[in-house]
Amino acid sequence: MLHAGRLNYYKSFEYELLRALLGVSLFTDEEESWQRYRTMLSPMFAKRHLNGLVDLMIEPIDELLNELQQREGRIEVDMVSEMVELTLNVVGNSLFSQQFGPVATGMSPMVTGGLRFGERLLRVFMVAAPPPIVWRGLARVAFTPLPLPPPFRDIQRIVTLIDNAVWQVINDRRENPVDTPDLLNHLLNASDEKGGMPIKRVRDEAITLMLAGHETTANALSWMWYLLALNPRARDRMFEEIDTVLAGRTPTADDLPNLPWTTAVFMESMRFFSPAWAIPRVAVRDDVIGGHHVRKGTTIIVPAHLIHHDPRWWPNPEEFDPGRFMPGAGKDRPRSAYLPFGGGKRSCIGQGFAVMESVLITAMLSQRYVFDLVPGHPIEPEATLTLRPKFGLPMIARRREVAL
Repeated sequence: MLHAGRLNYYKSFEYELLRALLGVSLFTDEEESWQRYRTMLSPMFAKRHLNGLVDLMIEPIDELLNELQQREGRIEVDMVSEMVELTLNVVGNSLFSQQFGPVATGMSPMVTGGLRFGERLLRVFMVAAPPPIVWRGLARVAFTPLPLPPPFRDIQRIVTLIDNAVWQVINDRRENPVDTPDLLNHLLNASDEKGGMPIKRVRDEAITLMLAGHETTANALSWMWYLLALNPRARDRMFEEIDTVLAGRTPTADDLPNLPWTTAVFMESMRFFSPAWAIPRVAVRDDVIGGHHVRKGTTIIVPAHLIHHDPRWWPNPEEFDPGRFMPGAGKDRPRSAYLPFGGGKRSCIGQGFAVMESVLITAMLSQRYVFDLVPGHPIEPEATLTLRPKFGLPMIARRREVAL
């Protein structure tokens, strides 16, 4: 369905809602223009270009470390909140050479309320399966000037706040060009034989990269810290690798290939708790899957979380084992057995960015801190738009004494 039969399926109708809120981007586009823009944007996520973003990624990580260092006594952090703000700043700096920490802090209550309400609507709509026109109508509510009840008002304020911030950065950059390796310059300069990218599309891609590019990564990192706290042997091996390779200094792009266990820890965490736990698709024509007839218009869910725990592909699937992702491992696994970034032609274009960002965050925070669980706090996965800790993830940060 994601590979050989992909032409029989499009992204499901809730993407109509996301399209109206975020705009038409690679994430939401179902038109023929998708292939054109995918080709146009692919170079900005090539390894060579991503390596040029490392310094921009590191700045917000350094700032978080400095902020933690100023705290006295017992340091307790809500790891979900910390990772949300950190990844938003990393993406913002990589995209615009500008961080969004104050915006993120101000948006937090609105985002929580708006997302919770949106998730409740999605649950109802997934069962009722309304036509696309209903999704589009619901999305347009976010842009109406009329007074709205609190849940819709939160969504409206989020959209307006982000939209204004992104347009300001784009317009400033067009008026005052700067020589920087950030992704916005690539978006503004991207072109093919038909010409450049329309400015509205630049805005849509930028907003999508900022929002879709940080929330799932933040959840993946949060679960990773949780799993490391439960698996001290894997954590100690990661510390040893980081200390040996980096010897206390700030990582560079050249260091990343020398951190295979640290990378494998993140990859295994996404298998164990995949943020994109289910991938919805809608049949655009009649099809047959495994001998079962699928009618046009039927919504099909690809259960990524279940696939990631299938013992046919993952021996002892409830065991946290980063060795599954070490070089040379898993050669016999089908590619569709691991779907943290989707699969097939429409897989996430930013997966290389997400892995690089996450390994840098993991390595730099682990150079200075050990994160342990707060005793007695309930940890329960909540499957909404993404898979995240239902009651947050408070952790205690302890300074590491590294012998160099």
